[in-house]
Amino acid sequence: MIKKISLLSLSAFLIFSTFNCKDKEKPLTKEEQKTPVKRALHEYGKLTMTVDPSFKNLAQSLADIYMVDYPDVKIEIKEEIEEKAIKDFYEGEIPLLMVSKPLTKAQQQHLFDKTRINYVSSVIALDATIFITSVDNPVSSITKQDIKENLYHQNPKITFVYDHPNSANYNTVNDKLKLTVGNGTKVTAMGDAEKVIDFLQKDKAAIGIIGLNILSDKGNPKIEEYLKKIKILSIVDDKGNAVQPTIPNLKYGVYPFYREIYLLKNEIGFGIGAGYSRFAGSQRGQKIVTRESLQPYFIYKREVQINHLKQPLQ
Repeated sequence: MIKKISLLSLSAFLIFSTFNCKDKEKPLTKEEQKTPVKRALHEYGKLTMTVDPSFKNLAQSLADIYMVDYPDVKIEIKEEIEEKAIKDFYEGEIPLLMVSKPLTKAQQQHLFDKTRINYVSSVIALDATIFITSVDNPVSSITKQDIKENLYHQNPKITFVYDHPNSANYNTVNDKLKLTVGNGTKVTAMGDAEKVIDFLQKDKAAIGIIGLNILSDKGNPKIEEYLKKIKILSIVDDKGNAVQPTIPNLKYGVYPFYREIYLLKNEIGFGIGAGYSRFAGSQRGQKIVTRESLQPYFIYKREVQINHLKQPLQ
């Protein structure tokens, strides 16, 4: 009886092994050979990301590391002034955008009506609009009142020049000072931060308005050359404190022209835009923000208490 059971077991084993081997040896059909291995959408492909020029350094630094993690991803950074970029975004033409503000409710609704996609916004860092001048200018600080009285004046005592009109810096200054710029108002803009710095070498009493992130790449020889020519002015707040755009002053909202950097995503599924956004908010991404001389938003989120500090941290 025992021998009979053993023979049956052996026969069953041989039959199973035969079928199993046949399954393993079965060649793939031509259609099966053509079918690609399924991969997560954020791990391959191409994406054009639009950014306000003020944030190009940060956007590129994050993209470079993301592409190292995912070699089959190609992210192209396209610069566009904030107002036009936001318009293109809510018209459904841009999948991923880095700017200084989210969409308004009306813009969100317009985007949804056009694409049926609920966009996602996330803050990834705190940045600042800064005021710079020639190192030969004896002025070391400026008041908010000085800016208000001269910025859009026809015959200003102080000449102010933007990098771009309708840019993130333009919006930040007007929002913080509650300025309304009427149609026909003359706005002096050079075209980019480098041209602003060149202008300040010709008019050493003038003041340029650019983004802090522009000067963040301290290891860049071009930036080192810039810093030999210009200085960042302190802003005198309402209490008479001269405040510099340092990391602590951004963290606590003490610097008058601090701002948040937003990623706006208009994408179906979890694609490259979502992957990039998640990476930007991760610990590694936030360390890149720190390296860019900006205040990370997520790592220190619980500590950030905007405008709760009585004195600036120098």
